[in-house]
Amino acid sequence: MLLLGVLIVWTPFLLLVLSLVVTRLTGCTVNEAGAQPCRIAGLDIGGLLYTLMMMGWLVIPLLPFMALTLIGAAVAGVLALFGIRWP
Repeated sequence: MLLLGVLIVWTPFLLLVLSLVVTRLTGCTVNEAGAQPCRIAGLDIGGLLYTLMMMGWLVIPLLPFMALTLIGAAVAGVLALFGIRWP
């Protein structure tokens, strides 16, 4: 259940990063003004890239929860480093 929560919290950020990587690799233009045509292998993925980039707006309200997951992971790492078992 915890893993599902972490996945839900981090999904918008990962989709934003995916859109930026694809945009950088293909040389397409994506901005907030609207979908731009972007042809890859004969398919126009401009609308998809625009949608993925707009998922970045969901990162703003999820930032506190993302920070909590990072803090929780750091605490779990420190506990594992010192061999402390959590009941």
